[in-house]
Amino acid sequence: MIISTPSKFLLETSPTPIYQRIINAIKNALLELGHTIVTIDHTEIRAINEYFLIIKKESPDFLLLTNPCSVLASYSEELDKFMFENIDIPIIFIHHDNIFSNLYNFKIIQKKLTSFYRIRERCWHFCLEYDNFLDLRSLGINNTFSIPHASEFTKSSPIIKYEYEVSFLGHVLPNLSLTIGGHPFSHLLQSHIWQRIVALDTRLSPYANEFATNQLSGSNKTIDFLSLKYFYISLLHIQSQGFRGEILERIDKGNVSIIGGDTAYIHGSDRNLVINKENIKYYSPKHSDNHVQQIYQNSQINLNITSLQFDDAVINRVIDVAAVGGFVLTDWRSGLEVLTGVHREISYKSIEELNEKIAYYLHPNHQQERLDIAEALHQDIRQKCNYLTIVEGMISQINTSIKDMSDPLRIDLGCGIWKPEGFIGVDISPSPNVDVVANLNRRFPFSDNSAEIIRAHDVIEHLDNRIHTMNELWRISKPDALIDIRVPSTDGRGAFQDPTHVSFWNINSFLYYCVEYPAYLKLCRSYGFKGDFSVVSLTEELSGDNVIHINALLKAVKDTKPEYQMYLDALRDINLVLFPDWQKSEEEIANYLYSYLELILKHPEKKSMTIFVAFNGLDNEEFNSWLVDIILSLIIEKDIDVSDGEPNFITVQINDNRCWENISTYISGVLPVQFSDLTKLSTYFPNIDILTAHNLLDKRWLD
Repeated sequence: MIISTPSKFLLETSPTPIYQRIINAIKNALLELGHTIVTIDHTEIRAINEYFLIIKKESPDFLLLTNPCSVLASYSEELDKFMFENIDIPIIFIHHDNIFSNLYNFKIIQKKLTSFYRIRERCWHFCLEYDNFLDLRSLGINNTFSIPHASEFTKSSPIIKYEYEVSFLGHVLPNLSLTIGGHPFSHLLQSHIWQRIVALDTRLSPYANEFATNQLSGSNKTIDFLSLKYFYISLLHIQSQGFRGEILERIDKGNVSIIGGDTAYIHGSDRNLVINKENIKYYSPKHSDNHVQQIYQNSQINLNITSLQFDDAVINRVIDVAAVGGFVLTDWRSGLEVLTGVHREISYKSIEELNEKIAYYLHPNHQQERLDIAEALHQDIRQKCNYLTIVEGMISQINTSIKDMSDPLRIDLGCGIWKPEGFIGVDISPSPNVDVVANLNRRFPFSDNSAEIIRAHDVIEHLDNRIHTMNELWRISKPDALIDIRVPSTDGRGAFQDPTHVSFWNINSFLYYCVEYPAYLKLCRSYGFKGDFSVVSLTEELSGDNVIHINALLKAVKDTKPEYQMYLDALRDINLVLFPDWQKSEEEIANYLYSYLELILKHPEKKSMTIFVAFNGLDNEEFNSWLVDIILSLIIEKDIDVSDGEPNFITVQINDNRCWENISTYISGVLPVQFSDLTKLSTYFPNIDILTAHNLLDKRWLD
């Protein structure tokens, strides 16, 4: 659905001041752009049905969710759904925090990811943290984009006399031990957090990936991996107050004012945990926007310590300080480089560097330099991070977004303003031709085996790591996909003349990735290359000014096993098919499945069995999750011992005729689940026994 002017947006208020600020700012920007706003006050909603009635009455064009704790973003145990799934209108999610950092339950995160996947055709996600953008896209949720924070704060008159030397506005506890407690994973959390304390630019998402991999127990489902990853990131998030305390306790330059401190007051407690140091003083928390702006303006140095759930994002404190013209020192985040030209001046990567910069910028001789940096930062943020610009950009991306990337996918990497018709344009900076803003030094924002043609003209020389570039090109390519690369060669001047070129290529460079040159390819594998390309053509052209370009047309070489091979690989000594009658309700089918599964899980030969479960019309991930829930409930309720081995359960679409044709000769029997028309089964499985529960218990059929 295209956002035309005027469109009607529905927003929900929030009890959290920062989220309400964001809601108000987005509302004002939409009104300025000529749109209509309907606001639902969360305090007046007594039942969810009232909410649905308001939506039905107002009939908005779009629902805009900015608050992960809103009524419509909540999970209903009764319905086993998130409330937004019950709204049949397009939804715009703005994730101003790490996407699941408010959820501390693996199962709920898994359900929310599944919900996002189910409604992916009618929603858009705008993510502050870059990994969120990449991970949602890896699930095939393609209407996902990266977004920075914005600020509605404004600059006022210059300060003559500062009230604070160094101020930190936010929640903090004196040390990590006060937050980490006796959590089962506390040893991992402490190890990883201390690595960030030592080197403040340490990315924690690789540790979350490692945690997820170790916990998977053989599952290779992306949704399970991401659920575990974000569960671990939410555990990191809880430790942020103690992490900040460890940093602040080690500041020995300047007088530090902490405005806020211990959050016990939120829960009505008198606890007051503080860092006992002569140079640290506490002040009561400030809640009004005016007080916050005054603190930022009245501080020689505003200090930011980013919460642990963020690896890349520049959080709102930095943007707000810049918006009022204040000076900030912040721990290094990769997003800084995109936002401002003074990213080196305002960032620190260690506690030692932080102390050095505090001492440097507090010195009277460097006051003008500090003011100049603050002004440069202010101009950058005012231009790039105002709400009107951000909201206009979001609307543009929604209106030009690709609704169905399952069609043949053609990608133009580093498209700039020259994107060919029919291609998806990818670039690091937004422009009218850019459909996806992405940093190609990171994982490419496309799922495995998705691209039919990839065009990369005058871009790979700007990417840091050649092995990474070729791995990602191969990963996102379908089998036999064409990769069209144009790059300046080191045999001419073009490779070296541009100051932004950081990797260098000539014709021989491509031999290391291609099957026609096995000696080079073997060597490249030892360097970390994981794919295979084949040369279609490899030529040079003289482009003038002694610049030589390489034109490399490559084909992705991938395992072309038949799609049904995975089913053949799953076969065991005993192979059965559970075939439900999908004309019945899910509840009826679940009851009958429950009975058959109990017999299978208690069968003495269960570890020699593969059970193919036929399903119809449902999403594969959704059906797998439903089946696993039934099996786990059964094991727990009936106290079934599976320590000596389990059956192998494989789900297959009923209409996957090629699969049934190729595994039918290996099938020992078919179990009809509430199936009355057994003749229909014979069309899939001629000459195969139709079993009953009684047959299943009788060992003779095994012979």
